[in-house]
Amino acid sequence: MELPFGVLLWGIRVAFLLLIYLFLIRAFGVLHGALAGERDPSRSLGVLVVERSPSRTPRAGERITLRATNAIGRDSGNDIPLPDEAASARHAVLELRDGEWWIEDLGSTNGTLVNGVRIAKPERVRAGDQLGIGRVTMRLERV
Repeated sequence: MELPFGVLLWGIRVAFLLLIYLFLIRAFGVLHGALAGERDPSRSLGVLVVERSPSRTPRAGERITLRATNAIGRDSGNDIPLPDEAASARHAVLELRDGEWWIEDLGSTNGTLVNGVRIAKPERVRAGDQLGIGRVTMRLERV
């Protein structure tokens, strides 16, 4: 029993389309997993625990999940927005470099404090250190 050429060609086209759809489903699954993993708190690099805050956000006791680079300031476009008038719009940057946390003040008016001391240059920060941005105090914790 021989298959006509048209039926065979049609079968090859259907098989090819199925392979394309399987590839796309797999590719979107991997992409979704990568994006979901970026927001997964269990995969965070560290946490800032708010110890003191004059406003309702962030609240004392709130845990803020950190990424490799975190812009901190009053502007809502920051990774960690602090709606405090004592904080500058772009106040500081907290980033992970070679497995260590560093904080840098971005020329803010009121300065950035590490354990109560105003910093003038990028400063290494360890787990348990307190960061003062405006009137907000946060403690760095490793996960």
